[in-house]
Amino acid sequence: MTGRGFRPAPNGTLDQRMSPCAACVPIDARFAYRSGRMPQNRQGCFEPQLAVLFSTLLWGTLWIPVRRIHEIDPHGTWVTTLGFLGPLLVLLPLALARRRRTLASLRKFAGPGFWLALGIALYTEGVVRGQIARVILLFYLTPVWSTLLGRAFLGQPITGRRLLTIALGLAGMLVIFGAGTGIPMPRSAGDWMGLVAGFAWAIGIVGFHRDPAEPYFDRVFVHFLFLGPVFFLVALIPGDAVPIGFDVVWRPELLAWLSAFALMWMLPLTWLTVFGASRVDPGRFAILLMFEVVVGLATAALLTDEPLGPREIAGALLVLAAGGSEVAAGSRPWASAR
Repeated sequence: MTGRGFRPAPNGTLDQRMSPCAACVPIDARFAYRSGRMPQNRQGCFEPQLAVLFSTLLWGTLWIPVRRIHEIDPHGTWVTTLGFLGPLLVLLPLALARRRRTLASLRKFAGPGFWLALGIALYTEGVVRGQIARVILLFYLTPVWSTLLGRAFLGQPITGRRLLTIALGLAGMLVIFGAGTGIPMPRSAGDWMGLVAGFAWAIGIVGFHRDPAEPYFDRVFVHFLFLGPVFFLVALIPGDAVPIGFDVVWRPELLAWLSAFALMWMLPLTWLTVFGASRVDPGRFAILLMFEVVVGLATAALLTDEPLGPREIAGALLVLAAGGSEVAAGSRPWASAR
């Protein structure tokens, strides 16, 4: 067959028109293509990947409100917990209005929602307790876990291109953070939090990808249902923990940054992340998310005195090459994925 894509014609044959990319649909849909039946979902190829890439702009700048909150009040754990609960309060009225669907989604997505919340909570607490570079490196073993879990639970192939892309991304991370001896072995509580966070995140990604037809609102709501309580419990884990105080002074500046953290960062970035995780295969999703590091480097160099030298630029180019390779591979029509 020729053409850029295929659509079933009324007589049951394949019409050469438009199709979604192989990376942005569930794996069973690709099997349906091979049997001569196209899936009902005609989601475009680039929308989910663009959602992931746009979410990295928010993930990469998340340090701005978090750092400012901790600068204003030393008891940042309470404030951050409330920031994670803020989106839940915004979504709660709609969840109650459609409570039957919400309860059904809670049973279906409780597992992925919990694991994704655990990943975010451990990562957030890890960068507070440990060395940021080590925690980020250990967390971004996520593409490895996501690819292996995608193979185990979704039947997705591990191709030579994927292995090369993971190698490019990890090499870029090592160059950026100057880890000349390779991936750092976890030594402190913060290191272990970064490592476990990446694995928990990968489990959540795979779980959300298994049933992409369900409404995204339900997935996001279930995730936020867990995020605040899970983060608070993670903050109680011993090992270089920051003391949790109750004497928070609610100054206007603190309330403004708390509102921005909850509504301008956490709510939209979680929606974009869940949408991408549901439509993009887990390994590709994790690799695209590495763009967060490039955004973080650039914004930190612009807004702080952190350096952005040749080493950081070289590492960023490797990460960009890995992400660009995945976007290019994901844009091929289904015919190329046969």
